[in-house]
Amino acid sequence: MRLKTLLLVPVCLLAAGCVATQQDMLQMQSQMDDLNNSLTTMQKNQAELAVKMEDLSKNLNASSESMKDISGMMEKLTSRLDELDNSMNKRVNAIGQTIRKQQEDVETTLLPAKLYNDAYNAFLNNNFEGAAQGFKTYLSKFPNGEMSEGAYFYLGESLYLKERWQDAALAYATVLEKFPKSARIPASRLKYAMAILKLPENKKPEALKYLHSVVKDFPASQEAKTAKDYINRLSPPKPAPAPAPAKAPAKAPAKKG
Repeated sequence: MRLKTLLLVPVCLLAAGCVATQQDMLQMQSQMDDLNNSLTTMQKNQAELAVKMEDLSKNLNASSESMKDISGMMEKLTSRLDELDNSMNKRVNAIGQTIRKQQEDVETTLLPAKLYNDAYNAFLNNNFEGAAQGFKTYLSKFPNGEMSEGAYFYLGESLYLKERWQDAALAYATVLEKFPKSARIPASRLKYAMAILKLPENKKPEALKYLHSVVKDFPASQEAKTAKDYINRLSPPKPAPAPAPAKAPAKAPAKKG
């Protein structure tokens, strides 16, 4: 009995070992299945990733082509903008030239009258310094302008009233030289004579010549009356010579008786 018992022990141990090995094998098989599933999943994911990478590459290529197209469009747009800029610059330059021409036209037509009128108004308001400067400005810009005759005359008047005799005489002389048919000739001759009489040099003979010319050429003018007054002061009339005493009548010869 004891022997049977001893013989059963190894058999039981062997059976227990076989059961343990089978369980391990089953467990390993399960792990292998899980690993295969994982590998399959990874392969699937890898394939999907490869597809996505391919799509991305295609998208990048398409984007690259789009960028090329955009770059070409930008170059065309830049070229067009350059053309528009050049065209705009030409238009701006043309407008600027037109404006400058209009300004020149305005200066040619309106500025002379404005300069003259401003100077004349200064003269009327007894601003003789401002008037003289204004008439000088007019004459420097428009020496042959329509109002240059009046500008020279009133320049002389302004300078005369400022007691600048030499400059005033020169202005009056310019009127006489440049505008011999002017209506201001009588006044210019008279004022020229009056101006040179103020100079320190002895200009009396020349002044008298001009004064006499006023009386001779414009006898009915107001300037002629003033010229006569100056002539009388400069060369008062000589007193008339005293009449010769009357001779006593000759005695009649006595009659013989």
